[in-house]
Amino acid sequence: MLEYQNQNCELTLKEGVSIYHSSFPDGKEIYKDKSEKKIWRYHDATHVIFGMDVSLEEEAILDTWAIWGTDFTLTQALSYYKLPELKELQDKLLSEVKILGFLKLYKNVFKTKIKVLRKVWKMKKKWPYQFPNEFYDRKISDLRKAYGISILKPEEKEFQKLMWSGSVNNHK
Repeated sequence: MLEYQNQNCELTLKEGVSIYHSSFPDGKEIYKDKSEKKIWRYHDATHVIFGMDVSLEEEAILDTWAIWGTDFTLTQALSYYKLPELKELQDKLLSEVKILGFLKLYKNVFKTKIKVLRKVWKMKKKWPYQFPNEFYDRKISDLRKAYGISILKPEEKEFQKLMWSGSVNNHK
């Protein structure tokens, strides 16, 4: 388990994002923003604030957090899905696991997504997807408390990992 995956993590958001990046498997690229939109910066921070790792399953679960637990807009979503690096990753994944693999993935994480929705409904307010720079210097625990974010406990993550070339086998 990564340090930021503890509910009361005392790291700053910046430190949490650094740990998130260090958990990437060897050879997995850390995407950098190529425009002023800072899409990857905000995306990576959502992994940390909601306690999700870099695995495909937790990426799928993060979608639920992002859609329902943040102020992420349709315009931002469309910008995100137009990124060439995301398209390349999706094409690679689709070529390996096929449509059936995607369906299995979402069936596999469905119960956990329902748990996330229950947690979202209990939040005090939505997480600002495009948060202010000052948030990077605040403790993750303080940010979670301010927004009423209760991350998933390990035992609430009811799924098995889908194996593909980009799989996270274990954390560094």
